[in-house]
Amino acid sequence: MKITKISTAVMESNFDWTIIRIETDQKITGYGEAFLGPGLTAVIQEFGAILVGEDPTSIDRIARRMRMSCVHASPGLTFHAIHGIETALLDIIGKKHKMPVWQILGGKYRDSVRIYADCHAGGALESISPLLKPRTPQWMKRAGDVERESVISLKHHGWDASDKDHLSPDAYGQRAREMAQRGFKILKFDVDVPTPYETDEYNRDLSHMEIEHMASLVEATRKAVGMEIGLAIDCHWNYGVAAAVEMARAVEPYKLLWFEDPVPPENIRAIGEVQRNTATTVATGENHYFRVDFQRLIVEAGLRVLAPDVQKIGLWEGRKLADLCDMHYVNLSFHNISGPLGTIAGVHLSAAIPNLLALEWHAASVPFFDELVKGGEGPMIRDGKVKVPDAPGLGIELDLNQVEKYLKPGEKFFE
Repeated sequence: MKITKISTAVMESNFDWTIIRIETDQKITGYGEAFLGPGLTAVIQEFGAILVGEDPTSIDRIARRMRMSCVHASPGLTFHAIHGIETALLDIIGKKHKMPVWQILGGKYRDSVRIYADCHAGGALESISPLLKPRTPQWMKRAGDVERESVISLKHHGWDASDKDHLSPDAYGQRAREMAQRGFKILKFDVDVPTPYETDEYNRDLSHMEIEHMASLVEATRKAVGMEIGLAIDCHWNYGVAAAVEMARAVEPYKLLWFEDPVPPENIRAIGEVQRNTATTVATGENHYFRVDFQRLIVEAGLRVLAPDVQKIGLWEGRKLADLCDMHYVNLSFHNISGPLGTIAGVHLSAAIPNLLALEWHAASVPFFDELVKGGEGPMIRDGKVKVPDAPGLGIELDLNQVEKYLKPGEKFFE
């Protein structure tokens, strides 16, 4: 079997959902989803020069060859492309040998995967470009649905919010209740949001009043859902060590499952200092690509929970990373902002590892998420879980008519 063609389609959702299609001379077609990035589809097409003519079942060698071909430009965007391609290759292998991807990864530990709902900081759809610029998707404009236009422009995106009512403790509590009623047992909220007490957006500091306000968001959320619901918070790398430590200590009474990305990702010593100075579990990982970096986060920083992104780390590499983490009794909570194809890929990986906490879902406000799955039997996520597919490959088929309906302007549709 040989690869004959690689092509892409990009849906404009809350984020860009980039679908990769790989065709073979045996008429077996595989699909994968890649993490967003400016110019991503052009990078994916560049890899066609390496992929066409290759046997897709030689996945480890192909992945190594792709990484070595762009060592001068990696990781980042090139790895987004590589690991989306890797998922499509696994889909092909599963379809050829009539086995689900989780079986290729070594078998499954669970029949359903626990999902945690990223509640962001409000209930409306926020859509942002690959450069984190707020936008109104074209499908929303066509439908005249201007009321659901993105209005949540948070501090970590570089803009002030035009309407801060959704950033109050009461609004956080209400959102938490809504998501708990939908069956989710773990919720995550952003707390790096504009407050009435901001002093400086850029110096990575937090005043006592800012910390008190952020902690009040967590307190309201905890009171709204009780102790039976797991809670996590995200700070998107915005703060320095001193501010992060103070914030982590302020939320200790609320027993968080993890406190995500309080400091910039490149400084492993810094995040280790935060972890050593609080009882709150600190997590990071979505901006790391290499196992050696995760090993340093475990050994040097002393982290007990890691949060790699499914599409950035890839399924094949992700399985290897899980083994490394399991050696140190470290659990994984996978970051995931993808559509249904990327989410189900994450389900396969999550099922195949022992040390899973949960897989993220960031599309609670996307109205067409489940419409994209052809022949789907109702919602993919039920009672906060996804059933692990038994069908060959990834186990779901996209409705390409629906994919085309939400196509991003300027992008080709598998041409």
